[in-house]
Amino acid sequence: MAYNESRVTVCGNVASGIAHSKVRTGCSRASFRLFTAERRWDGEQRAWVDGDQMFLSVTCWRALADNVHASLDKGDPVVVSGRMTIKEVEWEGTPRQVLDIEATSVGPNLALCTSITTRPRRTPEVAGARAAPEPERPEPAPVAAEAPALPGARRSGGVAAVREGEPALVRADDTARPKEVAEALF
Repeated sequence: MAYNESRVTVCGNVASGIAHSKVRTGCSRASFRLFTAERRWDGEQRAWVDGDQMFLSVTCWRALADNVHASLDKGDPVVVSGRMTIKEVEWEGTPRQVLDIEATSVGPNLALCTSITTRPRRTPEVAGARAAPEPERPEPAPVAAEAPALPGARRSGGVAAVREGEPALVRADDTARPKEVAEALF
């Protein structure tokens, strides 16, 4: 995230087909137009009326682009979150400004539709390419101090376990590293 960047979340409908392509670097890119219209209650008419309307361009990259292309179609209600920019384009000889969102997430608007979520299966070469190499870590030295006692906890070798057979929640040498504790599989 950059300093003073404009982060937005917009609800609307996909207003065009999803354009999907690969750029020179090999990354996937998907783009579509998003239509959003304000609906407000008019007390005099005692009815909902249309308010301001807006069209935005949405650009997605990499895995998000592939998933948007595979999942969405024209007319689908969506929620888009990302970084908004204004781009200068020339249309019929006149310069115009176009609002663009570089999306970090796109999903169905479940207030207006239902969805069945599936996770794409990654091939081993894709999973290996995405994983960063792990730095070499030396084995931690045994620590004389034990982990703080948990209510109903049973101690075993410097590790506080709630029940026998369950994974340890806190290791004595991890008390200063909450990030690694949070990454433990539960």
